[in-house]
Amino acid sequence: MEPRALVTALSLGLSLCSLGLLVTAIFTDHWYETDPRRHKESCERSRSGADPPDQKNRLMPLSHLPLRDSPPLGRRLLPGGPGRADPESWRSLLGLGGLDAECGRPLFATYSGLWRKCYFLGIDRDIDTLILKGIAQRCTAIKYHFSQPIRLRNIPFNLTKTIQQDEWHLLHLRRITAGFLGMAVAVLLCGCIVATVSFFWEESLTQHVAGLLFLMTGIFCTISLCTYAASISYDLHRLPKLIYSLPDDVEHGYSWSIFCAWCSLGFIVAAGGLCIAYPFISRTKIAHLKSGRDSTV
Repeated sequence: MEPRALVTALSLGLSLCSLGLLVTAIFTDHWYETDPRRHKESCERSRSGADPPDQKNRLMPLSHLPLRDSPPLGRRLLPGGPGRADPESWRSLLGLGGLDAECGRPLFATYSGLWRKCYFLGIDRDIDTLILKGIAQRCTAIKYHFSQPIRLRNIPFNLTKTIQQDEWHLLHLRRITAGFLGMAVAVLLCGCIVATVSFFWEESLTQHVAGLLFLMTGIFCTISLCTYAASISYDLHRLPKLIYSLPDDVEHGYSWSIFCAWCSLGFIVAAGGLCIAYPFISRTKIAHLKSGRDSTV
């Protein structure tokens, strides 16, 4: 096999591996995970003996969970009555009455991807019971469209406005991530087709075009991964922090799906670099050979 064909075959193999890893990353839900077990253990140690033994593991209704068959917002009774907008009223409406304390917020182990956010089963008995009874959904879809929420009169207007603006910015970051990943898959697929055609027609030209397409895919992947990291950071620093931020002792971080995406980026950049660099290397070798022959003559 000629060196040019060997380089093309190697870059095509790398690009196919990159395509498989990228598709795996897109359609799996393990991009980001949280594990609050250490936080719960520290909270249990700090309040051990404060509650009766039969009350330590009681199951409380959690209104912030994705409940099934929940009544429409318009039919819910708003606490405090008309005209009141004190902080305790919207806390009770959102199920945040006990969240002022560090250990008052119920946290569960979750994993999320581009399309869904799910709870781990077998880690926390409380959430397992809620899911088995049908009270909570194990997985909820991640929104990519903005729906204007109903204005609840008991929630302060400034808080409602802040949450809406943050949700709008977060939706834009999610759309950028998903959009550039989709473009990366499309351009990568075109590059694989062009690299395959190079075995049969205009090898030099098609190899160069395939390399450019592979590098363009790398740019799209880089943008999407950076915007995903920005969306995670933005989500964790949203206001009010008692709802969106995580305590310091909650373990959270990126998981194997995003590792697949980064490996895909590395493979595709290597494939593009091979296709682009080989013509220049071969020309340099030919020039050196010609100069050597001329000097001997």
